[in-house]
Amino acid sequence: MGLVLRVVRVAGRFVGLVTDYGEGHYVGVLRAVIKGLAPDVEIVDLEHNVPSYNVVAGSYVILVSYKWLPRGSIIVGVVDPGVGGPRKPVAVVAGEYVFVGPDNGLLYPAIEAEGFKMGVELRFDKIARLVSGRFPGKLSAWTLSYTFHGRDIFAPVAALLSLGFSLEDLGEPISEGDLTRLKVHEVKGGDGVYEVKIVYVDRFGNVVLSCKPEDLNLGDAINVEVITEKGSFEVPIGVTFSSVPPRELVVYENSFGYVEIAVNQGNAMETLGVSIGDSIVLKVKY
Repeated sequence: MGLVLRVVRVAGRFVGLVTDYGEGHYVGVLRAVIKGLAPDVEIVDLEHNVPSYNVVAGSYVILVSYKWLPRGSIIVGVVDPGVGGPRKPVAVVAGEYVFVGPDNGLLYPAIEAEGFKMGVELRFDKIARLVSGRFPGKLSAWTLSYTFHGRDIFAPVAALLSLGFSLEDLGEPISEGDLTRLKVHEVKGGDGVYEVKIVYVDRFGNVVLSCKPEDLNLGDAINVEVITEKGSFEVPIGVTFSSVPPRELVVYENSFGYVEIAVNQGNAMETLGVSIGDSIVLKVKY
């Protein structure tokens, strides 16, 4: 027996966007499609400078950003190096939010955090039937490009959901087990020696790790030896950048609850010689 989808109408007033599009016309077109279909919806640009193609970084941004939107909001994530390929386009209700985007792991950490309720693999024929003729700036027949599913699938889905259409109107039921999984919070090891991954680097070069302070018992620690391919660095534990002198490394809990490494008024990514996705070793000194 196939999955049965209980009809749930969203009618979210807010749509949050997370993409790797940068600040060019791609973002403007996403916004135009959503507003063209649902003029009253409020669009919040959470992030458009996710490093290109970096699904891990995009998943971190969604995970730490979505909960600042009102419950009932729709979050559209488009970091989609597999666009036009076999990956599924999906929409998922988790907790009191809806997540829309490619099924490449990008949405999963936030869905897992909220708790999967129901989801669909989006069907373009269903979307086109609802959108065709409604949008004044495009031909009467809504068409699908190979490379801009943000415009052709995900933006109209967000708009339709905000107007009160149900998931059932837009696709076919899937279970949580059908989704591609990706971990942001991930720690290996113990007894003071841990292997973690770099999940994000911001524009200042601050390095976000895949762990939280309690994973490392940082509250009882004196400092941390950070081991990367570039070398070994003895790093003090602080509460903010100015816990150390300018140009010095510091380990601290960032504003979203993850362990982060920074250089006060400098660039930790360059100092450590690391990139998003790298694994590093932390030796915590107690």
